[in-house]
Amino acid sequence: MTLRSTVRWMLGVGIAGLLAACGVGKGTLGSDPATESQASTVTWSDGRPALAISCQTPGGCQSRAVALCGKTSGDYTVLKMENMPTRGDMSEVRGPASVVIRCSN
Repeated sequence: MTLRSTVRWMLGVGIAGLLAACGVGKGTLGSDPATESQASTVTWSDGRPALAISCQTPGGCQSRAVALCGKTSGDYTVLKMENMPTRGDMSEVRGPASVVIRCSN
């Protein structure tokens, strides 16, 4: 019996950890420690507002973009992308990543 309850407890802790690791970023402008990103509003070359996101972790910019565009079900258009991180690359060589997006209508 104790083995079964221990396995259930470990499974519950594992699922909770997985949900925390795959969480969605903060849906407002400013700093987000969960995705290690910073978001702000900028005026794009066409004179319309856009969202600029800088991030440090792989997937951080994408998670933040989906969260910021929550009113459009996470749909967005990428206007500019620089140094987008991938797993296993060297961020010291690559430099900070950034993306400029506009939420879809």
